[in-house]
Amino acid sequence: MLKKFPPALLPLLTALLLILSYPRFNQGWLAWFALAPLSFYILKSKTYKAAAAGGAACGFVFYSGILYWIYPTMRAGGVSPAVSALGLALLSLVLSAEFALVSVYGFRLKRIGVKRWPYLFALGWLLLEYGKVYLSLKAVWFPWFMLGYTQWDYAPLIQIASVTGVYGLSAALCLSGALLGSLFALEAPLLKKILRFSPAVLIFAGIFLFGRRELARSGDLLPEMTIKAALLQPSVDLYAKWDAAQAGSVKANIEGLLGEVKGADLVVWPENALPCWLDGPGCYDWLKAAVSSGTAAGNFVGSVSRDGGQYVSAFLLDGKGAITASYNKRQLVPFGEYVPLRDLLGKYIKPVAALGEFLPGDPEQKLFDFQGTKLGTAICYESIFPYLFAGDTRAGAGLFVNITNDGWYLDTAAPYQHFIANIFRAVENRRAVLRAANNGISAMIDPWGRVRAKTRLNERTVLYVSAPVYSAQALFPLYGHWAAAAALLIVSAFLIAVVFL
Repeated sequence: MLKKFPPALLPLLTALLLILSYPRFNQGWLAWFALAPLSFYILKSKTYKAAAAGGAACGFVFYSGILYWIYPTMRAGGVSPAVSALGLALLSLVLSAEFALVSVYGFRLKRIGVKRWPYLFALGWLLLEYGKVYLSLKAVWFPWFMLGYTQWDYAPLIQIASVTGVYGLSAALCLSGALLGSLFALEAPLLKKILRFSPAVLIFAGIFLFGRRELARSGDLLPEMTIKAALLQPSVDLYAKWDAAQAGSVKANIEGLLGEVKGADLVVWPENALPCWLDGPGCYDWLKAAVSSGTAAGNFVGSVSRDGGQYVSAFLLDGKGAITASYNKRQLVPFGEYVPLRDLLGKYIKPVAALGEFLPGDPEQKLFDFQGTKLGTAICYESIFPYLFAGDTRAGAGLFVNITNDGWYLDTAAPYQHFIANIFRAVENRRAVLRAANNGISAMIDPWGRVRAKTRLNERTVLYVSAPVYSAQALFPLYGHWAAAAALLIVSAFLIAVVFL
């Protein structure tokens, strides 16, 4: 079939299949075959330039498709249509470098032969995903897409993330597509081709059976304790919250939700829940009074703050409203919380940093302690960085709290794309995740990635959940680098061999 497909359209077919694999289409099963057209295209390319061009085209179309929400988000912020469209196009173009790079790598690997090619290509894909997450530590990048995220709704398949992180599942998906694509490039009898695809089937079966076993065992594991939590979802309009004329109605909205809270140990507020700076005039006084009027032992509150700089923060308050701990967001959103190359780009993106530039928090911060349980904190964008969660798990976190304000994204696919990353963080660390979002999706995800309760988008509500706390360690937080290290050694050995062939 792929042989009859116009060669120039093969990368675009991969892009389409990947787009359909993601929310809101949610056809994750397509991801097991999605890379077949691109793999076939790479294997049939005659030059590096052709391979790179095909990969770049695939990446550009794919990122334009899943990040389409950039355009309405910028328009809602007052950015002109031309600049909004340009922003989406430029971001997609930059991120397409990922696909161009892996395609050039795949072209180089052709010298080892078609039979071994899919396995080395899949390991290269694993390194690409691993590398782009850590690239964000030193450079501006946007590691929103992981191939493994497409499997978020298949509970047995995602359990492998507790061993390899999402990266291992991504490599398995890549191998399946690469094997299928290579079969079309290989001249062999049909039976031989079927046998050559069998490793992908065996790996899928192994991942599935491992996941089934893990899910079965989960029923035998009792948590050390459970925390009754109330997740506030006030559904405040993003652009109304910072309108001083509407501060009273925002506070009344939150007070109304707090008045509904009954029987919760911990009340979790979303990111930047307050219509004021925590240390601004009268803001903390109002917060303290609102918290102390309730019966919960603690409140987990998101707010912007000024403490030797401007920070996106979270605070833990006791039942009387006293602040017992604070956290400053470590991984800031480019163009949302700070503007890279501000002198050049700032005048074109005025609404993005309307509150001013924020500073990143210290990489190592003390975990919140709530009734003897250490809480790992992730604010918004931080949920897509596995190393943040793994580090907090090693530091003793028994439960994670993710607070966010996805009102930026309006009613698009972005809130759903953002939400599913938390499912993988839960599985990787075998820790439950409490998520409170201003406009949704708020939820409780158990340590096996099962969404036990969640809200609808833009629903004003309080979500009551019982979050289990476990202390047993998964492999990934402790030995999370092993898969990438092994892949790097193998890929390096073969690339050196290719150079000297």
